[in-house]
Amino acid sequence: MKLNPLNDSALPGIALIEPVGGHGGMDYYDYGLAYGLGENGVSVSYYTCDKTSLRSYPNVKTVICFDDLWTRSFVSKTIEYLKGHFIAFRNARKEKSPIVHLHFFTFRSIDLLVLILSKLMGLKSVVTVHDVNAFDKKASRLIEELCYLLIDGVIVHNQTSLDFLVEKNINTRPTAVIPHGNYIPFITPVKEKSSSKAPLRLLFFGQIKKVKGLDVLLKAVAKVKQQGHSVHLTIGGKAWKSDLDEYRDLISQLAIDDIVTTDFRYIPDEEVVNFYENADLVVLPYREIYQSGVLLLSLSYGKPVLCSDLKPFMEIVKADETGFLFQSENAEDLANQIVRLARDPDQLELVKQKSASIIRTNYDWVNIGTLTKSFYHRILNGQR
Repeated sequence: MKLNPLNDSALPGIALIEPVGGHGGMDYYDYGLAYGLGENGVSVSYYTCDKTSLRSYPNVKTVICFDDLWTRSFVSKTIEYLKGHFIAFRNARKEKSPIVHLHFFTFRSIDLLVLILSKLMGLKSVVTVHDVNAFDKKASRLIEELCYLLIDGVIVHNQTSLDFLVEKNINTRPTAVIPHGNYIPFITPVKEKSSSKAPLRLLFFGQIKKVKGLDVLLKAVAKVKQQGHSVHLTIGGKAWKSDLDEYRDLISQLAIDDIVTTDFRYIPDEEVVNFYENADLVVLPYREIYQSGVLLLSLSYGKPVLCSDLKPFMEIVKADETGFLFQSENAEDLANQIVRLARDPDQLELVKQKSASIIRTNYDWVNIGTLTKSFYHRILNGQR
């Protein structure tokens, strides 16, 4: 496929390919990006799995090309994964879409095959790398290097991720920092269920991984209880390579069964709002993160957040302005912050008001679509 230089307005359609979709909550992100691009005049073909609930936006069409992907055997899943990408690439060529936009959370051998296939079919690939240092740490350095060699353009969500890639000296491709968008177009506004006489209601939400520091939060809650302050913690989310018995045992050992409610499962979209309606403060006690969808989801629901002082969080959360911070992995400091907010809940309301403006303006999908479209132009015009 021969590519001609583009002016600032002209852009062929693009193929947005993301197999997780509604299976793991990525459809919010995918449709947000597709919507933002569509509002910028870009025709988007969104290729995803059959677990995704279809939505309709201008200039966006959805194609289901990954069927029953998540219940198959390893071999069958591999074949379906490659077949789905082949269908998307073939359609992209038919529609004269020169760019395929992929999403990687780690770099696996199968992702290398996908990138090779895209090259063989004459397409340019833009990849959003959601976790530049994958949590499982099992990604092969060689596979990772080969993937970056085949990618035409890289998108990361914050400066911390870009700094990591520069320090790692693994990516030589054009790279853009484009933020993760908010969830406001996709969620039901919460109905506040607060009471000044109720305990401070804490929420830990999302996939449960060791790097997310749930144990740190549980120890902090125990310290808060020992000091005689009234709090209640709700935990909602499915474990990912974590032993739930470890957390159940810790809750029992700390004698906080009476102030902790657990719901260890994947929370369907329609139930998410219930968790946020019954929360005063969302706690993200992570040990490591490069981008957090839970942070943006919480802010989109208008809930204040208390986060560990990791650089990616601090790019969004300004202490006591758009959220609250504590020293990472320090249960004592986390407990102190919880006590401070339990004593002075007015701070929560002030932060909510400030963060509401930030999440609507800085993380608006139409603005993100503008930035992404501009990056596509850079790639197609051979610019760094």
